[in-house]
Amino acid sequence: MTNRIIITTIIAFLSVSAFAQGDMGKEYLQKANAHYSEGHYDVAVGYYLKAAEFDEVEAMFNLGYAFYNGEGIVQSFPSAAMWFKRAANLQYPKAEYNLAFCYMNGKGVPCDYEKALNLLTTSANHGFSQAQLTLAECYERGILVEQNMEESLRWKRMAEASLQAQAEEKAAAEADATGNPPTFDVTLNDDLHERQDIAEQTKPTEVTPTKATQEREPLIVYAPGMEPKRKPPVLKILYPKDQSFFHTDQVKIKYQLLADGLEDSTRVIAMVDAVRNADGSRTVRQANTVEVDVPNRDCTVTLYAQNSVGNSEPVSIRLIRENVAQGDLPRLFCVAIGVGDYHDDKLPPLKLSTKDAHDFAEAVAKKRGLPFSDVQVKLLTDKEATRSDIFEAMEWLQQETTPNDICLFFYAGHGYRDEKDRFYFMPYGSTTDKLYNCFSAADFKNMADDINCKLIVFTDACYSAALFEGNRSAATTHFIEQLRRTKNGMLLYASSASDTKSKEDPSWGNGAFTKALVAAFNGGARQQFDEGLSTQQLELYLYKEVRRLTNFKQTPIFINPNGMEHFNLFTYDE
Repeated sequence: MTNRIIITTIIAFLSVSAFAQGDMGKEYLQKANAHYSEGHYDVAVGYYLKAAEFDEVEAMFNLGYAFYNGEGIVQSFPSAAMWFKRAANLQYPKAEYNLAFCYMNGKGVPCDYEKALNLLTTSANHGFSQAQLTLAECYERGILVEQNMEESLRWKRMAEASLQAQAEEKAAAEADATGNPPTFDVTLNDDLHERQDIAEQTKPTEVTPTKATQEREPLIVYAPGMEPKRKPPVLKILYPKDQSFFHTDQVKIKYQLLADGLEDSTRVIAMVDAVRNADGSRTVRQANTVEVDVPNRDCTVTLYAQNSVGNSEPVSIRLIRENVAQGDLPRLFCVAIGVGDYHDDKLPPLKLSTKDAHDFAEAVAKKRGLPFSDVQVKLLTDKEATRSDIFEAMEWLQQETTPNDICLFFYAGHGYRDEKDRFYFMPYGSTTDKLYNCFSAADFKNMADDINCKLIVFTDACYSAALFEGNRSAATTHFIEQLRRTKNGMLLYASSASDTKSKEDPSWGNGAFTKALVAAFNGGARQQFDEGLSTQQLELYLYKEVRRLTNFKQTPIFINPNGMEHFNLFTYDE
C-alpha cells in the first residue's frame, strides 16, 4: 500500500421503520432508497432532495454520494462536498469521513490536511469503523500525523470492536427477518466505485506492539553538567507525496518535526530547486505546515529544520507542473453566494437573495460544453455562507484554476459601506457593529490576487460599486490601483453605486440585477448572428434591462480595472 490514503465510505440503505403519519421526510427517504435499490438513480435523487428539506441526515449523505459519483445527476464535487458537510454538521459519522476524503484530495473543497485529519478523527470518535481503520493506518505509516504505533494499535482495536458490534447487529436483524436491504462498502477514489457486501470485509491485522510501546522508560534525573547531548532536529514530509502534480503558484506542505524539546525555537526552511525562498515571500510556518511559492515548471522542494543544536538532514519531494495543453477547452468555475437570513435585527432579511444565488448557479451549471470542458459550481446560502465559508470557496478557486479557465464570483445580499467608505460583504452571522465578521474589500482583493485565471465578479448588494469605484475615496482609489498592479483579467459588475435596492416584487422572481443577469445567461441578450455572450454585450444588456425593470431608479456599474479585452463568456447552444 502506498503513502496515498485510500479512504472508503460505507453507505447503508436501511429500511425505515413505520413512520408516523405526516412524517414526510422519512417517507421521501424510504421512497428514495427503494428507487435507488432498483437502479432508478434519477428518481431517487429527486426524493433525496425532498427528504433533505426535512433535515433527513441520511438523505443529505446519499445526495453527497450521488453527486460525487454522478448517479442520477451530473457529477459535481462541490455539490458532493456541500451535502457531506451538511450531514457532517449534524454529526453523521460517514459524512464526516467522506468530507475528510474531500479535503484530503481537494475534491470540491480546497485541499486542507488539518481539516481532513480533524474530520477523520471526529468520525472515528463517533464510532465509524472505517475511519478508525484509516486513522490507525495514518499513525502506523506517519501520514498526516506523527508516527505512533501505540495510537495505531489503539484505533485498530476500537475498529475491531466496532466491526464486531456491527456484525452482531446485522445477524440480529437477519434473524428478525425484517427484510433490510444489504449494506454496501463503496471505495471513493478516482476509479470505478465497486460495491461489496459488508460481510466480505476483512478484519484489521493485529499489530504486535514493540518494546517501546509495551514499556515506558523510567524517569532519569541527571546531575548538573551530565545531561545527554542534544541531537539536531529531524524533519519528515507527510504530504504531499513525491511526484505529486500541481498547477498553482503556491503549494502547502505538511511536515513532522522532532526537535528534542526545542520545537518552539526551531525554524523550518524551504528551498525550491536548491534556491531558498527570498525574504518577504509568503512562505510561512504554522501548525506544522509550510506554504512554498513554486515556479511555472517542474521543481524540487526541499525542507530542512534549523535550531541552536544544528540542522536536520534535508528532505525533498519532486513536484510535477500540470500544464494545460494548447487548444484544450477551458473550465468554468463559479462561486454563487446568497445571504437572505442574517438573524440580526440590524440587517433585515432579503428574501430573494438565496433564490438569486440558486437561480444564477443553475444558469451557470447549464454551460458545460459551451465551450467548457467542465463546469463546477459551489453554492453558499444563508448559514453556509459565513465569512470562513467565503474564504474557503475562494481558496478552492485558487487551488483549482489554471490560466486557461474562467471564474465567476456572484454575491447577493447586504452590502455595507463604513464611515471611511470601505465596502463589506455581509455574510451570515455578520453585523455592522462587528465588521471583523464581514468579508471586506481588502479580504476580497487579497484572495482574488491568487486566482490564476480571468475573474468575473457580480455583486447584487447595496453600495456594491463601492467595492470597486475609484472616484469615491482614497481607500477605494488605492484598491483599484492595487488591482491594476497585481491582478490581470478581472471584470466587475455591480448592481448599484448607492443604497438603492432591487424591489422584491414576486412578479420579478429576483432582484432586478440578478433577474437581468440570469436572463442574459439563459439567452435573453442574444442577437441575430451572435455566436456567444460577450462580456461587453452582457454589460450593455444589464445596463438597459436593470434600468427598464426599475423604471430608471437603479443603474448598474461596470469596472474593468486592467482594461481587459472583452471576450465571450460562453457560446450559444445551436
